[in-house]
Amino acid sequence: MTRSANDKYVETAILTASKEDLIVRVFDILVVAAQQAIEKMHADVGDIEGIHRALLRAQRALAVLMGALDMEIGGELSVNLFRVYEFWHHELVMANMQKDVGRVERLLPDFVDYRKTWAEAVSQWKAMQRSDDDEGTSRTSSGFAAVG
Repeated sequence: MTRSANDKYVETAILTASKEDLIVRVFDILVVAAQQAIEKMHADVGDIEGIHRALLRAQRALAVLMGALDMEIGGELSVNLFRVYEFWHHELVMANMQKDVGRVERLLPDFVDYRKTWAEAVSQWKAMQRSDDDEGTSRTSSGFAAVG
């Protein structure tokens, strides 16, 4: 079985991405999966399997985000992010069990806001790294390792 050029591109992009960029990509998956679930719940309530798959994909994205947190280094920030992600995960599980589109619709703006915040933070971090490189100084570790 041959893989498509798109599959190879996606695999290469993931394998070469920084930890910070991967967090943003996981948020992309979370947002898209939630949007798909909402669309399916409105358009075809009878597509139980399709709704389930979309919500399960969103739940998995949240599990990845929770697993990426470093509680030792990130301290209170990591603990608080874990609680937020855990709440979101619970809401998605309940939405999946009850096929309650309202639960997902209430969460989606938060998913989008957090994704935007992460993307902005990563962009600023990279700009700081470039600035440090231009000045001949270096940062030995990513500040995102603790919370990302």
